Amino acid sequence: MNTVNVLRNHILFNGLSSVEVQHILPQLRNRDYQAGQNIFHAKQTATCLFLLVEGLVRVGYIAPNGDYKILDICEEGDIFGEMFLGDYRFRIGQAQAMTEASAYILREEELYALIHRYPQIAINFIRHLSDSKRRLFARLHALQRTEAKSRLLGTLLSLARTMCCQSGSYFVLNQAITQQDIADMTGLNRSTVSSLINRLRQAEILGGTGRYLVVDVPHMEKLLHDEGFELLE
Repeated sequence: MNTVNVLRNHILFNGLSSVEVQHILPQLRNRDYQAGQNIFHAKQTATCLFLLVEGLVRVGYIAPNGDYKILDICEEGDIFGEMFLGDYRFRIGQAQAMTEASAYILREEELYALIHRYPQIAINFIRHLSDSKRRLFARLHALQRTEAKSRLLGTLLSLARTMCCQSGSYFVLNQAITQQDIADMTGLNRSTVSSLINRLRQAEILGGTGRYLVVDVPHMEKLLHDEGFELLE
């Protein structure tokens, strides 16, 4: 794996030259994680963010009653663990590798030093925060629906737009994302999600079998629009 090329393709370093990334590389610490391994925990003191370069990571929250909710699923090229860069200096959720994963760790002071030297990094980071907030609004919009099918479809559409495409294409859900994960994202139980997925496959809105889930993005957008679901893009 050409590390410089991998990092040049990462959102934080978009627009930087190979020489610039080569100079940055010694300031980053790489960590590898096994599937199921915790990366950080809620209420842990936060001092760094993570640049995911391989694998899938879920960021979740355990409610006082023990319920687990997934706040976000990150894939290679994403940034996670940055929410402490403000008034709150602790983790509000926990991060766990869903597959074998690799990330570069960047401490707060290192981020600020890089921004001072390479202003493009600041622009990239602001874009990341803006895109993340927009995706969050789209997921919250789906969760506000009381009808289970709309909540599921809205969440799948949000995943498709985040991990694949804006429109006009099919999206194959990463098989590391289980029906339980989808249930944890939508606030539904697993049996409801499984039943809905089977019904949506019969209606040819979803394809695939088992964990192999194919989303027909244009069909889903039209269905949600016809049901009065405002599509946030």
